[in-house]
Amino acid sequence: MLGKTIVLGLPIGIGKAVHVADALFERAASDPSISLTIFTGLTLSPPQGKAGLESNFIGPLVDRLYADWPTPAYVEAIAAKKLPTNIKVREFYLRPGAYLDNDVAQQSYASINYSQVVDELIELGVNVVAQLVASEDTAPGKYSLSSNPEITLDLLPRLEARRSLGHAVAMVGQVNNQLPYMFGDAELDAGRFDFILDSPDCQFPLFGLPNRRVTQADYATGMHVASLIPDGGTLQLGIGSLSDAVAHCLRLRHDAPDIFTAVLDQLPGGTRSKNRLLLPVETAPFEKGLYASTEMLSDAVLALFQHGLIKRPADEQDETRIHGGFFIGSNAFYETLRKMPPERRRLINMTQISFVNTLFGDEARKRRQRQKARFVNETMMATLLGEAISDTLDDGRVVSGVGGQFDFVSMAHSLEDAHSIIMLRASRIKAGISRSNIRWSGGHATVPRHHRDIFVTEYGIAVTRGRTDMQVIDAMLQITDSAFQPALVAQAKDARKLVADYRIPHDASDNSSRAIRKVFDRDEVRSYFPEYPLGTDLTSAEQRLVPALEWLQSSTATAVSKLRTVFGAIFTSETASNRAALDRLGLDPAAGIGDRLRRKLVNYALTRTGK
Repeated sequence: MLGKTIVLGLPIGIGKAVHVADALFERAASDPSISLTIFTGLTLSPPQGKAGLESNFIGPLVDRLYADWPTPAYVEAIAAKKLPTNIKVREFYLRPGAYLDNDVAQQSYASINYSQVVDELIELGVNVVAQLVASEDTAPGKYSLSSNPEITLDLLPRLEARRSLGHAVAMVGQVNNQLPYMFGDAELDAGRFDFILDSPDCQFPLFGLPNRRVTQADYATGMHVASLIPDGGTLQLGIGSLSDAVAHCLRLRHDAPDIFTAVLDQLPGGTRSKNRLLLPVETAPFEKGLYASTEMLSDAVLALFQHGLIKRPADEQDETRIHGGFFIGSNAFYETLRKMPPERRRLINMTQISFVNTLFGDEARKRRQRQKARFVNETMMATLLGEAISDTLDDGRVVSGVGGQFDFVSMAHSLEDAHSIIMLRASRIKAGISRSNIRWSGGHATVPRHHRDIFVTEYGIAVTRGRTDMQVIDAMLQITDSAFQPALVAQAKDARKLVADYRIPHDASDNSSRAIRKVFDRDEVRSYFPEYPLGTDLTSAEQRLVPALEWLQSSTATAVSKLRTVFGAIFTSETASNRAALDRLGLDPAAGIGDRLRRKLVNYALTRTGK
């Protein structure tokens, strides 16, 4: 029916019809006369640890969480760098950091805004769409696009138009019994599908993303962002520990406003800072609540919905509390959706990407619903002049992708009383050396400086929209780690962007991890900021190992630090409280000197990072 030229569109994330994709891949791999192009984004596969302690930690975790996950055949071929010449795979969003050293993935990456993916698929000549769908006994004759209606709902009418012109196209659904049945726009009549694969042999669990540990620095950032979200407003929020921190801090603000206000007052860049007073400080509980219009429905957004903070109807005619494009999350996230009463699940409308990521089409309705919108996203690095570097390294290698970040930044500038809030960590440690994530310049910008608005680090907020270059540089310097401020000031002065007598304001002169610890280590505060505020799939031993292994990696990155760490480990006795974590890594002192030394090192790391 389709001939020998197949352009296969697969949804982003968990919605891929893996068995359908594998069958087409196998057919093309065995017949060089077939041309197969796969266009997709964020293909998921279990993590693989490097040799040593990382492998010891990740191996059992993968066995426990992903033993039944079917990694697509094209992923294995790309990883092995053995993709057949007649098969091409184009991704517009890569699994973060997974393909930095893979030539095939780097050369086939397509830099596209999420809202433009449908146009790209049409331009490529897509003729097959294959995705997971959900079914429910109470909805006979229907299937739900569930986790991934975002591209399909926009693409399907255009596919059907092509069919009416005589082109051969196919819409294929693969039923997965683990997918929550989502109502509203995600529901399609069975007749919209050309083929449905519904077999017990093709069932598999959804890919669960374990929630990451939320650090004190993450919480500081989350506090600043939470103080920018007005009651009755609109929220867009992503995934990761920074987003989890934001969600938890919003809950804290609602449940314990006195604690929230006190902590915000003490933080670097908090309410004692003159810089923070450039924008309204929101510390009150939520009465009207929030409405969410978000590209991704994540653990963070769902937690706010379950907690009763996301409760504002979209408008007087629409009871929807959340409009979302796609979802992905932890195993607990999927279970919560599956068990949610249908009447409550109906308040979540999974819909097309053109609705959530743009103002085009029914613009008056979107403007009416997206009151006081705050679009919260994350970036890897930023420049002093207000550029966001979110997806690409200086040398051109792609870490992840643009996704919908620019869509929301642009929308924030087009809506009344809206803001783009871009979060980043002020610094990172690479090869044992601390480096600033705020730089004078960067090789590639995801968000250009003429779209700058609000940046947030653990050290406060930088208000940059509509300001002069000198004002922007001053604002960004005030949320920079103090260790890097002098060098950055010198670069800005050399470029004639700062006056000769410029000095860092006193409010921002102690931007340090010590200042953050001083706030969160207090006994009366610590219990309000758990390491896994949205829950975790990790055991208690694994939760202890995460910070310990991170500390150990950093503390053995250089020859000098390694020698110091080994020396400390040798003279630190093993404690009973560390035994379960050490045993979890399979480190048997009777196995030889290698395991004995590694056990001592991990014991030392557990002791250093233990509460």
